[in-house]
Amino acid sequence: MELVPAIAKADAIFSYLEKAKSGAYLKEISADLKIPKSTAHRILTTLISLHYVELEPFSSKYTLGPKFLAIARTVEKRISLSQTALPFMRELSSLLMETVKLSILRDDTVYVISSVESPRKMKITVESGTVFAPHVGAAGKLLLAYCDKQERDRILSNPLEKLTPNTITDKEKLISVLTDIRNEGFARDREEETIGISALSFPVHDAAEHVTGAVSVPYLTALRKEEELFDHIRLCARDISRALGAQL
Repeated sequence: MELVPAIAKADAIFSYLEKAKSGAYLKEISADLKIPKSTAHRILTTLISLHYVELEPFSSKYTLGPKFLAIARTVEKRISLSQTALPFMRELSSLLMETVKLSILRDDTVYVISSVESPRKMKITVESGTVFAPHVGAAGKLLLAYCDKQERDRILSNPLEKLTPNTITDKEKLISVLTDIRNEGFARDREEETIGISALSFPVHDAAEHVTGAVSVPYLTALRKEEELFDHIRLCARDISRALGAQL
């Protein structure tokens, strides 16, 4: 795979500064990484503007910036959530013989951060790393419902793609559905992302009682009834939340 040169150089600078605990001068970065001084300065200036790097005013040394702390915290929380949830998801998948997924909302996108496939030969497959629009499906709508109003309105200001005849693209109707989801504590997908596939989703809460993720189970509409799955998914989400420190 061919690397983008500027990004490869930025990555080399990140690794260099990570090891240089007290920071490093431009001439050191340039010489040790064999990057022309003018190129290194241009990259570092850009990284400073993006808060990935800081220039100490008195020493003129470059150090890693505060953006890495925010990224590290986000990654740490995601990994902790996924690791905590996985045993409960495996148990639920084995019990229901269905695929179970765990999703989070970041910016305008729903990310599947963990997935346990159904043990059946014929199954719905949703791989970790799959992304969805937040207005589509059970997990997306649930996570959107628990956003603060400002974030929700920002997301809903974007065009809403219609994937099936059942996808809700009318914003006023969607807001009404999101209100119902928050009041009821769960969300449904009524073949909104794929015809023939429905889903149920319940929220996962962290120790501060914030909704940090969504457990959902997609299933073939023609083969399963919602009531067969409802309590099992709800209890799985509750158990994950309790394992994360929520008092539910």
